[in-house]
Amino acid sequence: MALVAVSFVAMEAVSYATHRWVMHGFGMAWHRSHHLPDRGGWERNDLFPLAFSALGVLGFALASYGPAVRPLFWIATGVTLYGAAYAYVHDVFIHQRLRLPVPRLRYLGWLREAHRVHHLFGGEPYGMLLPVVPRALRERAERRSLRLAPSTRSARARL
Repeated sequence: MALVAVSFVAMEAVSYATHRWVMHGFGMAWHRSHHLPDRGGWERNDLFPLAFSALGVLGFALASYGPAVRPLFWIATGVTLYGAAYAYVHDVFIHQRLRLPVPRLRYLGWLREAHRVHHLFGGEPYGMLLPVVPRALRERAERRSLRLAPSTRSARARL
């Protein structure tokens, strides 16, 4: 269980780094679709979780090769659980791409607001389950939100 927990927690750092340097770097050709107004349905950005889940499947497959690599099963479990939590928070709660029940929790509201800031400016925060939004950026987002009428904001900015 320790490997599952450590893997789950470590994935926030992996997620941050991937989002910042891959998705907002050389992978922007796929990720850009996520920052455009929502058109419903699939978007190129959905290729990222598909690729990431393939890595999880690879971890489970390699874990089946014997006792020496058995810990990979628990690591892949933690990674998969993080992926499921990320998908629920990002696609179900924040962007409402799937209509599933969502509890009313302040934590989820905090995540939605942090993600809104990311969409407003295309930069920080890059994390998903523990996003850190610098105070100056929160204040800048608040000032911008007050200046813009709701009808002038993009669908993505109105998260």
